[in-house]
Amino acid sequence: MRSLVRRFAARVQGVRRYAYLREYEALQWLSREELDVDQFGRLRALLRHAFETVPFYREMFREAGTHPDEIKSRADYAKLPCLTKDIIKRNRNALISSRFDVNALRGNSTGGSTGEPLQFFQEMDVYEQMCANLMLSLKMAGWREGERVFSIWGNPKDFSTRKSLLGKIKESLATTVILNAYKYNEVIFNSWIAAIQRSGNAFIYGYPSVISDFAHHIVNKNVRLNNVKGIQTSAEQLLDDQKNILEKAFQCKVYDQYGSRECPGIASECAHGGMHLLTHSSYVEFVDDPEAPGEAKKVVVTPLNSYAMPFLRYEIGDYAHPVNSVCACGRGFPLMCMNIGRLYDRFVCEAGQILHGTLLVRQVAGIRGIRNFQFHQRDLVNIDLNIIRSTTFDEGDREKIEAINANLAALPVPGVAIRVNYVESFPQTVGGKHRIFISDVRL
Repeated sequence: MRSLVRRFAARVQGVRRYAYLREYEALQWLSREELDVDQFGRLRALLRHAFETVPFYREMFREAGTHPDEIKSRADYAKLPCLTKDIIKRNRNALISSRFDVNALRGNSTGGSTGEPLQFFQEMDVYEQMCANLMLSLKMAGWREGERVFSIWGNPKDFSTRKSLLGKIKESLATTVILNAYKYNEVIFNSWIAAIQRSGNAFIYGYPSVISDFAHHIVNKNVRLNNVKGIQTSAEQLLDDQKNILEKAFQCKVYDQYGSRECPGIASECAHGGMHLLTHSSYVEFVDDPEAPGEAKKVVVTPLNSYAMPFLRYEIGDYAHPVNSVCACGRGFPLMCMNIGRLYDRFVCEAGQILHGTLLVRQVAGIRGIRNFQFHQRDLVNIDLNIIRSTTFDEGDREKIEAINANLAALPVPGVAIRVNYVESFPQTVGGKHRIFISDVRL
């Protein structure tokens, strides 16, 4: 019933996600060779668009001494320079396609897991394709349309107002139920349990750190949830300990998904455990990096559906390696394996409440005078925000930073006090990264 209602509503509203879903479901069963042809065709179309309408890429091709028509192979494409966050920040306006009205685009930003929040624009159709990829990913893990998906996700502002009667009706008919990942405790966990128990077959989707906290509560309270068919994690690296507690608590398989706000739909895990690259959504390269350990290679991504602000050969900041085998599921999508990924940490505050790291990142996103930052929790209520200033730092940036405590106080999150320190550098980890979340709290 829910599936029929959603599809009918989408058709009436002109929403394209289900049309994209049908296309992607057909693509997944093509051979590797057919998918390679399809993917490279999508890439070449994006290259021509970028050259014709994006000032930055017109100049890039000129400096490289080449033309999109001369990019006839993957090796040719690999010769183009990579795009970094710093380059995007310095050239943001020049990266916007002249075919789009910037006022009609969706502003977006990265979660800042490497300490570098990035502001960018996307057309609305990117969101529709992202939704289609999410449904495809869930189906790859065994989800069926109409089954509930409990999404442990969301922005705190989404939960700050009461729902109208119409809003409650819409929620009851919706497949997805959003649970607030930014505020939870034992009482809230119990309400989540009750909601899941009231539903039929269900999937759980969200941050592995939060779902694993939920899983520990379920195990400690000896609760049985027999209707959860699977769990799909995203946005953070799924750790082995987290996967173990999830499987123990929910008695089902755990599937991982890989993507980001600027590059949605990179890879998804199927029911046979293969991490499949979604070739229609992203063009992924694995580039040698002398600083990466073992088999790990630098991940360079070209989102194939972002035309308003194309990211060609974008260094996303993650490490992985390709897997040269065929999955038992029969899909033609190639395989990859994650090695080093990003971790969205969270802080334990008073009364056991959790302050999720992505919320803190939101507070500094868009402040142009910040070159890098780090949050360091000293105790249950005090967190240091260590900031490296850029050369453009001014009093306007300082005022935005000083407003962070007031911004947090207005949201339904645990009470903390942010102390700002301006520093020259941070200790870095492999690949030149640094930890942006450090906690001295030991429970």
